Amino acid sequence: MRFQRIHLGIILALLVEISLGYYVANYTCRAKKGAWTYLSEDEITCIGISSTGRLIGIGGRNGTISLISRGSSTPKWVYHGGFRVTSIELSAEGDYLVSLDSNGTISLFPQVPLREGGRVCPRWAYHLQAGDLRGIFSSGGIPPLVYVLASREGTIYLLSTEGERLWEYKTGADEVVTTISVDGLWVAVGDSLGNIRLFTVSSGSPIWSFSAGSRIVSIAISFDGNYVAAGGMTRVKEGRIYLLSLKDGELLYERRVDRPIRSVHISYNGEWLVADEEDGTGVIIHYRGGSVHERSLHVVEGIRSIDLSPFGSYMVLSNTEGVIYLYYLPRPAPLWKFSTQEGTPLLAITQRGDFIFVSTSHRLYLLSNTHLAEMAPGSRTGWGLVFFLGLGIVSFLLFVHMGIHPTRVRDSDFLSASIGLGLGTLIGLLMTKNVGRAFLLSGVGSLVGCLICWRSRSFLSFLSGCYIGCFASGVGGFLLGLLTWFGGDERNIVQLTISGVVDGLRMGIVFGILGAVVGALFMKLIIKKVLGEERL
Repeated sequence: MRFQRIHLGIILALLVEISLGYYVANYTCRAKKGAWTYLSEDEITCIGISSTGRLIGIGGRNGTISLISRGSSTPKWVYHGGFRVTSIELSAEGDYLVSLDSNGTISLFPQVPLREGGRVCPRWAYHLQAGDLRGIFSSGGIPPLVYVLASREGTIYLLSTEGERLWEYKTGADEVVTTISVDGLWVAVGDSLGNIRLFTVSSGSPIWSFSAGSRIVSIAISFDGNYVAAGGMTRVKEGRIYLLSLKDGELLYERRVDRPIRSVHISYNGEWLVADEEDGTGVIIHYRGGSVHERSLHVVEGIRSIDLSPFGSYMVLSNTEGVIYLYYLPRPAPLWKFSTQEGTPLLAITQRGDFIFVSTSHRLYLLSNTHLAEMAPGSRTGWGLVFFLGLGIVSFLLFVHMGIHPTRVRDSDFLSASIGLGLGTLIGLLMTKNVGRAFLLSGVGSLVGCLICWRSRSFLSFLSGCYIGCFASGVGGFLLGLLTWFGGDERNIVQLTISGVVDGLRMGIVFGILGAVVGALFMKLIIKKVLGEERL
């Protein structure tokens, strides 16, 4: 009966461990730390990034435009304009930057800008009063091919490399939204009359038109060039989400929501649609081959802005309190959160979702999201509970085993363990100046080596103390790596544990031998002469 209760307890503990691990992996998030911070002298009003996040453009309240390399504290160049910068876009490779200021001037800058009298100046400037900057495409090469997309009221403008107007299209509506595809071939347009149109960059005539029946407020083209997504709002303030075929404008999917849509985003192949609504909630739609799965999106204090990484299926959003959340779309809960302490941060995420940029009034933060670093999603504290619960189960099993096969423990063993641990930790602390490393790498190895040699007189026990002491330091390094990650270190957990084990084994070579020598000396010189114990 006793064994049955023990077995039942072990099974229940394992079920709790598995359930806790599942919950932590799927429904908890961790606190994130910034990997790099850039301090701006001018107040930041807008940001734009290249596709990989290698280059960042920053616009300022006083008219400054800066181009920065990721990780650098000094801009590559700074342009001083006369008006507040309201929008910045970078081409995919970062070879061109285009900006819009509060005076309605669109300016194009190459990565290596023109200079007159030592001052940076744009390649060209185009005045578009009360207009909006909508996108940029650059094919690179020599000569470069650049398209700049802009709009004013109900009219679309496509500008060329030299700042010339390639074409314009008047929709007849009072407001318009538009975007250019990542390959620079297509321009999608939605207007306040409920029309969605598709253009090629070579012609100002639409190749198809779709009447949505609701005011279009957001539009996007999938990176594979097969889908157009749009968000709309009806006269009775209901929202609409549309998914169209880019080829012929056929309606593939329509979703009705109770509240107006603010923005809509689409993944690389149209598999994921994300929309946020005016009340601060959102909806995530998984669309595959006609099969649709939907779920609501809620965050504390409500959604303020959203950006999507098409290739990585990652979504970053901010709430009204300045807290940033990163989601992996198949996962119900966010992966992590980052607090800016300001209520209006700007967001940008790279195409693969490996870097996220967050700007406040004078700071730009880089948040890394490498796949290896995030391979254990969820709260670090939660994973600590999972790990130590598992460690407790293993310890309990060992305790049960010792209860069935009792092992004699002597008072002198505690003395030897204390001597080995204390001496190893003290010397390790002098060497490393780090309490964690001194205790887990030095002290543990010395403790085990000392304990083994204290119990036996044979030369084989001395070799065993050296070897097992080294191995014990490796185990201590494994624990140190985990504890470092649990403590919030942004490095990969596997990297931390492997480096901890290697470091432990390396230090264990010294401290395993140290413990074995100390154990052997104390056994011979002190136990026999002072305590007079007979060794068994």
